[in-house]
Amino acid sequence: MKELKSQLTEIVNINTDSYKGYEVAAKNLNETDYQAMFNRLAQQRKLFIEDLKQEIRDYNIVVDPKSSYTGFFNRTWLSTKALFSFDVIESVIDTTIIGEQKAVEVYTSVLKDEDIPGNLKMKLNNQLYLIKGAIHQLNKIEKLV
Repeated sequence: MKELKSQLTEIVNINTDSYKGYEVAAKNLNETDYQAMFNRLAQQRKLFIEDLKQEIRDYNIVVDPKSSYTGFFNRTWLSTKALFSFDVIESVIDTTIIGEQKAVEVYTSVLKDEDIPGNLKMKLNNQLYLIKGAIHQLNKIEKLV
């Protein structure tokens, strides 16, 4: 149970980082289309967090979402890039793709654990699928800018 709590805490925290990072990205962009996309992705990650918190309560595990130091520095970097970069959207997308790739690594690692209950594993797989979809969307936009 302790291992499961640690794994779920890591997933909730990486989603907290993503949520806050997408909010920062949306606030620092002037293009409304990109703001809408980043706000949508932020809300998606917020739902991931709430969904996971609800699911893990069933296992008597309490996870308090916290942002990591890496996430804090990533958000600071996003804000700085937005101030000083001519290619703001490209810089923001590059940074968010790196964060999403880290989320894929975390989810993939956790999902390898055979002791994760089936319904929780299904929920994590669904979230991983949506994260990969976000990466695909960001990569497509990056090619256009």
